[in-house]
Amino acid sequence: MRRTLLTLILMICMGSMLYAQKDTVHVQGFYEAGFVEGTLNDAIADVRANGDLNNTVFKLTPYEVYVLSSKIFMGFGENLEIVGPKPGSTQESALPQIVWTDEEIDRAYIIQTYGDVVMKNVWVVGASFSGTQLGTSITFEDSLAQNDTERGYFDGVIFDYFGIGSEGSGTVSVKADHFTGIFKNCYFRNGADDHFQYYGRAVSFPYQSANFHYDSLLFENTTFSNLSRIVMMEGNEYGSNIHLNHVTLINSVEWVIQSGWLENMSITNSIFVNPYMFGPRVLDICDDGQDYNDYLDGDCVDGEPGTPGGALVQDIVAVDSLGFEVDFTDQDRQIYIGNNVYYYEDYMETWFSECGWCTERIQNRESDELHLPSPAIGENAMAFYDSVDSEGNKVFQTMNIGEFYSDPVDFVTPPTNQDSMLTFVEFKWGVGSDLIWAYNLNETLKQKWPLSDNLAYNNATYKTAAWGGYPLGDLNWFPTEKADWEANQRDKDWETIDNWLTTGTADGVINSVEDPNTLPTGFALDQNYPNPFNPTTQIAYTVPEASNITLKVYNSLGQEVQNLFEGNRSAGRYEVTFNASGLSSGVYYYRLEAKEAGVSLTRKLTLIK
Repeated sequence: MRRTLLTLILMICMGSMLYAQKDTVHVQGFYEAGFVEGTLNDAIADVRANGDLNNTVFKLTPYEVYVLSSKIFMGFGENLEIVGPKPGSTQESALPQIVWTDEEIDRAYIIQTYGDVVMKNVWVVGASFSGTQLGTSITFEDSLAQNDTERGYFDGVIFDYFGIGSEGSGTVSVKADHFTGIFKNCYFRNGADDHFQYYGRAVSFPYQSANFHYDSLLFENTTFSNLSRIVMMEGNEYGSNIHLNHVTLINSVEWVIQSGWLENMSITNSIFVNPYMFGPRVLDICDDGQDYNDYLDGDCVDGEPGTPGGALVQDIVAVDSLGFEVDFTDQDRQIYIGNNVYYYEDYMETWFSECGWCTERIQNRESDELHLPSPAIGENAMAFYDSVDSEGNKVFQTMNIGEFYSDPVDFVTPPTNQDSMLTFVEFKWGVGSDLIWAYNLNETLKQKWPLSDNLAYNNATYKTAAWGGYPLGDLNWFPTEKADWEANQRDKDWETIDNWLTTGTADGVINSVEDPNTLPTGFALDQNYPNPFNPTTQIAYTVPEASNITLKVYNSLGQEVQNLFEGNRSAGRYEVTFNASGLSSGVYYYRLEAKEAGVSLTRKLTLIK
């Protein structure tokens, strides 16, 4: 069975970091140590001094608090692993919390790392011990000169009460040109602050940064509540391999993924309730002179209500309009969004036109300023995905949008302070006042366990609507079904996702018939698969006529590291295996040359060990 790219990446990260045999250091918490702050800082410093950091797991105590006295700094080549016991159903089994000291020190970075980080069964709060929210982040950095890949693996982590992160970033801030992030069984909770519309984000580049890149982001069985976005990208930056499978989101201020500067993406088997509450305005959708009534009558945007940008992904930007160079074309892009729940709750949809500020706009004949619910996929994006050539054939076979469900899920206990949330949204539409709208924040500050949030749901249809007959959304809310899914369905999910991304079909069979006698019309060099890889990957290329060619791999300094083929090839399509077992992690380049034909084609590949 073919392994998907994301499954491979997950196995690499888990195998190289989480499951390595390491020594264990038990760290006392604030109360165990007699009301002492900095116990985790001190434990890490002691191990570093002995040179054993990469060979150590720091184990925390359940229902304890670890008060940071300074940031945790990891230099080049230093890796950090922090774990807590798996929580139970009693207060004493609560996840250990990591919080900041109340001292007025530099608290921008909870962790600032130039290496890899593993965290498991930990509750990280973006606030001080007394509950003051801070602009703080877990930040991954690298050096462009070293060309390293930074990796974060988070399993069973609650990221709570993080507003906008340090440097205008997110809970996890990426200042690296190669970053791989794995988030399994996590809960990004109450990413709500009072800073206009740029609120807490799960993963983000810093504000107005450039040249950083997500190599891959995987969110699996993870929940998001009361935040701005899951993923954010600024201009001059983009992400590859952004994948959401079995996630649940409720109450997002803006787009789930911003923006359309992306290469490959999938969103599957997931639930999105009240996404993009800020919403586009009528004047963004309708022509000059049109108003809210024209929108309701379907007279905007060529007669169909809609918006150029959708709530799940802000938009899709064509490669030639990105404004910066990338090593892929529009034809190389792989996007699949399908089998998801998407809707606004009735009270939220009503609020768009019946809030106090909204009724004033209507009374003052300024209804073009009203904000509106957004479709999952905007019209411009759909037009791009569904592009056809002059003969009516789909242009982008590996960009597809599947089914959406719109019936309410009926959560058991949704994490929504409805009155304060609606007031907050109205403030943002109108007067711009600030309001903290987090859900039951007192539970966070008192470390209450279990939390009152319960995003299990009562919709019987959705309980079997995911692939394989499992519940949609984060399966941690359905533990029995989750265990069965992990044993019997998980690999099948990623195989299906891989099929959609590589062939545009669920079963991996391309529904077209090609003439076997048709010869290629030009030289072509395909993107290697998988990418990133360890230690082998496949490289396919096409030769249109008998030619003398070379296919070689080079490092980032332009030095040849492997000759894959050199000699004569007749017209046809070929595939070769590149084995990089003797090379170190990093970015390499492979080049197909046919000098007599004046052809030189180059692509980039990434080795992760």
